[in-house]
Amino acid sequence: MSREGDADREKAPQQPGGAHKGDPVAVLDTITQYVTIVIAVFTGVYNVSLLALGTILARRAEGSMRGQLLRAHEPTVELPIGWSVFVLVPCLNEERVIANTLRCLLEGQPGARIVVVDDGSDDATARIVQTVGGDRVTLVRRTLPAARRGKGAALNAGLYTVREQAGKEGLDTGRVLVCVLDADGRMTPGAAGRVTLRFADPAVGGAQLAVRIRGRHRWALRLQDLEFWALSALTQFGRIATGTVSMGGNGQFSRLSALDSIGPLPWSDSLTEDLDLGISLAARGWTVTSTTTAFVSQQGLTSPRRLLRQRARWYHGHMSAIRRLPELWTHSAVGIRGRVELTCYLLVPYLVTLPASVIQHYAVLRALCGDGAGMPRLVPGSVWLNVLAWQSLPFTAYLVSALLYWRRTDDLPAWKAVCGSPAVMVCMYLGFAASWCALWQIITRRRRWTKTERAVETPVASVTPATVRSTMPSTTER
Repeated sequence: MSREGDADREKAPQQPGGAHKGDPVAVLDTITQYVTIVIAVFTGVYNVSLLALGTILARRAEGSMRGQLLRAHEPTVELPIGWSVFVLVPCLNEERVIANTLRCLLEGQPGARIVVVDDGSDDATARIVQTVGGDRVTLVRRTLPAARRGKGAALNAGLYTVREQAGKEGLDTGRVLVCVLDADGRMTPGAAGRVTLRFADPAVGGAQLAVRIRGRHRWALRLQDLEFWALSALTQFGRIATGTVSMGGNGQFSRLSALDSIGPLPWSDSLTEDLDLGISLAARGWTVTSTTTAFVSQQGLTSPRRLLRQRARWYHGHMSAIRRLPELWTHSAVGIRGRVELTCYLLVPYLVTLPASVIQHYAVLRALCGDGAGMPRLVPGSVWLNVLAWQSLPFTAYLVSALLYWRRTDDLPAWKAVCGSPAVMVCMYLGFAASWCALWQIITRRRRWTKTERAVETPVASVTPATVRSTMPSTTER
């Protein structure tokens, strides 16, 4: 009897890692296997396909992957006849950068009018605006307690002034564009005029420019530029096919009539009011697109703590936006392709980032314990051989990302891109940490918007100082 029992136990099926069926570890291994497959399939079908589609579009539009860089050296262009562009620049203690931004706007965007929203600054921001600006600049000053309630509230206050001005001049709201530019943002010359051409299609309600990071001689800023200029920009180009490009906080263009269709306060109080705006436009049937004919540059962050705080805020807003899925699926104005794409986009933190951060380390932990890794076997052999095989997949992604970036930029040799590709792992782990911080903040209902610090930059060419028209909105109006 004892021998038969022993034989039965020897014949009992075993799970990965040598654990018997019913063993908690075996259950975890099985779950890990299926989750790994879901991550791989979702990433391949969604992220990789968009990246490939965006790469093809960038090459076709500009003749080469680097073609978009030429826009920084082209002459300015006037706005098309009959069109108006208002640039909203929200400011909170931006004395370090606002002068350069205004000079670049006045010189590089002919015809565009600028509305600077001073959101309760206690530095020299307002004084600098009044010194540098001309008759194309309007200063809107907000004071406490109405001020400092988030970027969305500041933008809505500036939009009030735009609507007021458009009404006085009898402008057609369908031919008025509202651009959002951060206080450190610099668009390529003539960007406003070139982007306006995208709105010749009456279905287009918004457009987002690709973003570059300045100061790329520092590796921390170089990695951020890789994220923005290669991965994000190319993926955004891929989303042009579904008309659901994500709106960003810098270099964002919207048709005034599209903003009016959302309501009096189109920008929400979300930590990512730009993403919320894009969803609102899509829900009302507007197309949101991008362009290779212009781009915007901005500062990056070198402090790890500030960078994590910034990314946690972005993830917080992204992950909170999932509550808007029912709105997307109940509005008939949204096409099926747009619904599917936006749904996939909003699910990325939940289906990829968070689970991948666990799977990545679970497999290594199982290998360290001397057991089978909780993942499908890629190659025959030991556990460590399979761990290395699986780790080769993200490293391949790092290499491809670095090579795509090299093809998109003109200030990085190929050998540096290849040798520096493992550093892309830093971006991945930053995403892991930020997503868990954001999840904790959502669970504990902690919500805090922290302004990004600016660095002092060398002044750009100055323009002739002139008087600035200033409006002081009441707290009830804005």
